[in-house]
Parts: sequence; C-alpha cells; structure tokens
Amino acid sequence: MLNKLSFSSKVLLALLFGIITGIVFGESVAWLNIVGTAFIKLLQIPVIPYIFLSLVVGLGSLSVNQAKEIAKKFGLMLVIFWTLGLLVVFALSLSFPEWQSSQFFNATQITLPAEINYFDLYIPSNPFKSFSEGTIPAVVIFSGFLGLALINIENKEYFLAPAKTLIDALSKITKTTITLLPLGIFTLSAAAAGTLYPDDFEKLQIYFLLFIVAALILSLWVMPLFVSAITPFKYRDIVQDCRDILVTAFATGNLFILLPTIIETCNDIFIKYQLQSEETNNYNEIIIPVAYNFPHLGNILSLSFILFSAWFNEADLDYTQNIALAFNGIFSLFASTHISIPFLLNTLHMPADMYQLYLAGDVITRRFSSLTAAVFFLSITLTTTALLVNVTRFNLRRILRFLGLTIGMIASFILIDHSIFTKMLPSQQDLSTSLRQMQVDWDSPSQIQYTLPKTDHLGEHPATPEQIIKRGYLRIGFNPDRVPFSYYNVNHKLVGFDVEMMNHLATALGVKLELIPFDNQSNLYAALDNLQIDIVISGVQINERYISKVLYTQPTMTLTTALIVKDYRQKEFLDFSTFQDKSLKLATLEHYPRMSFVQRNFPDIKISKITSIKEFFDADETEFDGLISSVEEGMTLTMLYPEYAVSFDKNRIHRFPVSYAVHNQNLLLHATLNSWLDIQRTTGRSEQLYQYWIEGQGAVNKAPRRSIIDYFSHQSSTTSPKQQ
Repeated sequence: MLNKLSFSSKVLLALLFGIITGIVFGESVAWLNIVGTAFIKLLQIPVIPYIFLSLVVGLGSLSVNQAKEIAKKFGLMLVIFWTLGLLVVFALSLSFPEWQSSQFFNATQITLPAEINYFDLYIPSNPFKSFSEGTIPAVVIFSGFLGLALINIENKEYFLAPAKTLIDALSKITKTTITLLPLGIFTLSAAAAGTLYPDDFEKLQIYFLLFIVAALILSLWVMPLFVSAITPFKYRDIVQDCRDILVTAFATGNLFILLPTIIETCNDIFIKYQLQSEETNNYNEIIIPVAYNFPHLGNILSLSFILFSAWFNEADLDYTQNIALAFNGIFSLFASTHISIPFLLNTLHMPADMYQLYLAGDVITRRFSSLTAAVFFLSITLTTTALLVNVTRFNLRRILRFLGLTIGMIASFILIDHSIFTKMLPSQQDLSTSLRQMQVDWDSPSQIQYTLPKTDHLGEHPATPEQIIKRGYLRIGFNPDRVPFSYYNVNHKLVGFDVEMMNHLATALGVKLELIPFDNQSNLYAALDNLQIDIVISGVQINERYISKVLYTQPTMTLTTALIVKDYRQKEFLDFSTFQDKSLKLATLEHYPRMSFVQRNFPDIKISKITSIKEFFDADETEFDGLISSVEEGMTLTMLYPEYAVSFDKNRIHRFPVSYAVHNQNLLLHATLNSWLDIQRTTGRSEQLYQYWIEGQGAVNKAPRRSIIDYFSHQSSTTSPKQQ
C-alpha cells in the first residue's frame, strides 16, 4: 500500500507519525534527534560542491553581455520580491492586540551581541577555509569570480565538460539520499514534538500564527500569482506541480538540500511550455545558487519576530524605526537569522533574551520558512529567466487585479487575526505574584526584633565570630523594602537573596538569626557603629561615604546602573549622552558610584536623596523624573509597580559591586565572612541563589513536559493503592 503513495504523501505521513510519537512518548524519544541530525548532514554532502560547480559552469558558459543582463534583471526581481515580503510582514503586524508584560532580570539584557565579521563572511581570502567551514557567501563569491574569469578564456570546454559530468553525479547522490527522507522526517518531528514545552508554545502562539499566516499568504498566493501575472506559467505550476519540493521543504525545515532539485524542476517547467533551451538551463543553474546567498522571503519572515518582540515588550516602533528595521533586516540577513535576530533586538534596545524564545519556536517556524523559501527560489528563477529570454508578458489588467486581490486578502487577515489574537491571548501572567510568593529554600532559626539592644549592655569592642557562636545568635540589620535582597513575601515571611545567604551563614556558625529592620540607611550604619548589630545586608553598596567607617566584604554580586522611570518615558533615557542638555530631577536611595561625576559634569541634573523606595513611587509624578537604581533591582521593582520601566544605555554600561558591611574594627568577622563567601562561590551556592532571586529561575512554575505515556503511568500509580 505504501508503494502506491506519492513521495510527498510518504513525507507527510512520516511527519504526522513523528508528531504523534513525540506527543505519546515525550522526552524519551529526544534521542531520535541524533538520527535526524545525522540524516540532514548526509543530505548536505553534495550541496556545497554542487553550488560551486553550478555557478562556475553556469557563469563560465555565458558571454559578457549575458552576465550583465543577469545582474540587472535578477536584481530587479530580487527587489520586487523583497518589497512584497516586507509589505506582507509589516502589514500583518497591525493585527497585534494590546499587551503588557514584565520579566525578571537576565544577563543577556546587558550583553552586546558579537560583532559580525563581514570580511570573513564575504571575502574568500582562503577559499579552502571557506569550503571547509561552509561559509556559503564566501564560497559563492569565489565561485562567481572563477566563473566570470572563464567567460573570455579559450578552450574552456576542456574544464566545463567534466565539470558538467560532476554536476550530474552530485545530482544523482542527492536523488539517492532523498529516498530516505521519510525516515529522517520521522525522527526529527518525533524529537521536536517530544521536547517542546507547553509554556514555550503559549508564549509564542501569537507569533506562530502571524508567521504561519504570512508564510501561507506569500507561498500560496502572492508569489505564485505574481509569477502567473507576468509570465506564461500558471499558478498550478508552482503550487501543484512542485508539491513534492514544497512538502519536502516544509517537512525537513532545510532548503539547502533541495537546491539541485529546484534547478531541475525549473528546467521541467520550461520544457512543459516548450520554452526550454540550453540558455534557459544555464540561467536556472546560475540564478538559484546566486539567489541562495541573498536573503530570501523565508528569512524575511523572521522579521515578524522582531515586530512580535516590540509588541511583547510594549516598544512602539515609529515609522522611521520600521523603515530602519526593514533596511537593517535585509542587510543583516545576508549572514543568518541567528546573527540577524540578536543584532536587530539590540539595535531596537529590546531584551536580548527574547532570542531564546525565537530559538524555542524555531522548530515550528523554520518549516514554514523553508516552504516560503522554496516558493521564492522557484518564483525568482522562473521570472528572472523568463525576463532574460524575453518570454514575459506584462498584462496591466492582470497585474492590477493581482494587487487588488492581495491588498483585500491582507486587510481581511489583519481583521481576522486581530480578533483571533485578542481571544487566544492568555491573561497576562502577574509576575509580581510570583515575586511575592518566593520562598527561601534554606531556613534557620530566626526572629525579627523591632527594638535594638541597649548600648550599656554591650561591650566596648565588636563581637568576634567566637563570641557570636558563644552567645548563640547573629544580629543582622536589614532594609525590609529592598526587593529582591530582603523583603516580606505574601505570607509576611522575610525572604530575599541576602536573607537566604544569612540563613546559610547562621547554619555554618551554628547560631540563630536576630533580624532587625531599618527604614533608613543612616540608622543602619549608626547601629553598626554602636555595636547593636553585627552585619548590615540588603544589597549594600560599597559607598565612598562610609568607606572609613565600616569594613565591606568582598562583593556578593555586581549590579548595573540604571534609571527607573515612567514606562512611557523609557526611550528618553536610553542614551545617557543626551543628559547634557536635560534638566532632570532624580531620586536616589544611596550614594551610587559615579554620582559625584554626574553632579560635576551634568549641573542641570538635581539628585535628591530619599529614605525609602516607596517614597519615590508614592511621590507625585512631577517631583522626580526617575530613580537611580540598577537593572537587576529595577526589573523586580517594575513587577510591583508595572507603570514604571527600567531604562539604561547599553553602550555605556556601568557596573558596581554590592556586599555586606561590618564594624571597621571587626577584622575577625570580616575575614570570616570573606572566607565563607569564597566557599559559597566555589560550591556554586551563591550562583544558584543569584539565578533564583535575581533572574527568577524557578520562581515561575513551569508546566512539566508530560507525554501521554507519563499521564497513564501517573494514573496507574495513583489508582493502584486503592485497588489494593
């Protein structure tokens, strides 16, 4: 029965059974990805040699005039297709509903992406290195130079004839390996379906729908109809007669392996209309390898993720930013989407960790991207070759009809998608609830004291570690409003990074904790100076003002200077260099590093010290323009106060340390704390607490990846005791 099925039907069945297998068995079939990856690499074996030989033979067989014509007419078609793709992507982004979001800090927010080395990417200074590393743009440029050099060389047939034989051999290898495609598709789809988490899908569902709709409009409507509007070829020649290529491109998510097949299919379409000649064959063999090195419409669809990110992060892009995104997107896509996406996120000052969401959804979107790319290569090759051999026919009525129907279809989809998005949009996850529900993982006996011990009951010298152990408790002074270092959760339990660190310290010393809250930093240091507390915590900055009065431990972490401002003003503060011309009123809780520098070089900036975080948020909007804080602390504060946002200049990152403070004469406790902090760092405990309290890893409950087998196993285990 299977032998009677067409090849595309077998591929679709393999895809379907793979998805079902992944859903049923879950992560237990993740190992199949190894088989699928090996299969993809097997298919890639002949591709780079094929591109090299096709370009060299194709260009080498041309005359000078033919080469010039290809450059002009291919360039024209490329710009037309790019324009159509960009219009569809940007138009469909109008369907996004209203949305608000918040998130924990992520280190990628302050990390600049690696610079793209365009010299290595496009200049084949060492062709053998370019071939071995698969640097396709450099390979194509080298092949192009060699092919163009052959144009005016006599007796070039002595090279071109055996090269054509090699092309036939490579094509045969491709056809042989593609017969194993259903097996490869089954393994890849099973592994993908078995490892995709429900949470990842929920976050991306709107992006998925936008991407899929844009891909289908371009693949099944815009490009085929455009081809039929200006050439003798019909819609069904691309959508129906080429279905094996389209299904394979969709199923594999890899277009690279299909380039030889696409060339042969274009030749077959010219034969069908009795337009085939050696000239058309040469053009087809040149255009596809050349086009592969330009951004195709499958890649341009990835720009929809940038628009999705802007919507998701409430970053309204104006028309100049949209134009810049289109141009920057085209040029950055000459590299790859995995270079382009971080680059574009950075240029628009959006969180770099959005790239992780892009990677999570890539398993789905790359299939539709490959489908769109396959139609693109078929369409641009057919139209360009038709232009070159003068078989195009420009019917104004058909072109206007095509444009009218396309505009109407896109407008309809915008309205439909907006309605669907509004209904399917999950209720905004309130991360402030997660923040308030966070718990310390390591408790130690402790009590909150609201009164300080009397100074006449204390000694003249600060308590040493030995004396602290002997008396049985460690006195800690803290600020109860310093999220995420020390604060009260929803159960009115004191939690936070520093609180949990002190729990571990108390356990190591074998003592109890006596925690004393302070609303004012000056009072904290006064109590320390009066020997009423042993340690000051709560994100303590190494402050020049107190450097002679206390001993600071080694840093527990490093924070990044930022401003907390009203969310609608966030963009005003993304470039610190513009502050020179601004008259600003900023609030500060502590004396932040470089504050003296700011006051000296920016005389129009007035900095006012406040006694608590709440004083800033409760103040009238006209009283302060912003609060000097850190990105790490600011991200948690904006969860509690969602009308505010964190703003900082990524090109002028300034970091400062936070630590703990002890009395300036308590050298023994200071040394003990430093040694203990070294142990926390080397054992990974401080990093683990940083990931939880600062980055929120584990703070938000993630739905487990449950397969059908897991479900029935769980049901069986819960019912068996009752049966006994």
